[in-house]
Amino acid sequence: MQLDTLPLAWAAHRLGGIQSPANAAYEVSELEYQLKNSGAKALFTCLPLLKTAQEAAKRSGIPSDRIYLLELPKIFTGQDNPSGIKTVGDLIREGAKEERLEPLNWEKGDGAKKVAFLCYSSGTSGLPVRLICGNVDMRILTIHLERRHDLTSERHRKYA
Repeated sequence: MQLDTLPLAWAAHRLGGIQSPANAAYEVSELEYQLKNSGAKALFTCLPLLKTAQEAAKRSGIPSDRIYLLELPKIFTGQDNPSGIKTVGDLIREGAKEERLEPLNWEKGDGAKKVAFLCYSSGTSGLPVRLICGNVDMRILTIHLERRHDLTSERHRKYA
């Protein structure tokens, strides 16, 4: 098993996508609302949350072939991943066989304007609502990684 969430985050942003993390405690109706409201086109979940995710995806118009699993060790779930549902690991292996993508065509300032994460409230007091808290983007993670790994930020600064 690998830690799929970080490769998933980088891949989504590399493709120009927006992530909308959801509360693991959501009921089907709450997740359905967030999927519809955010305009989600795919859903990544884990085995313990699969039934809720499948029902919410169905109600929000996301086809079952756009539901993917983040792999968890069998020791945590007590079961194998169901056949017919691709995992993030499957996507990584398939992607490794493809040609490298061309860089996104961003211009100076785009990094500060583009949304990376579309977050919602927990939904504990009603339906989840979008949280408006300014620009949240990959610059935060990039700065952390640069400091941790002493990487140059030249290439990232041109998009900030």
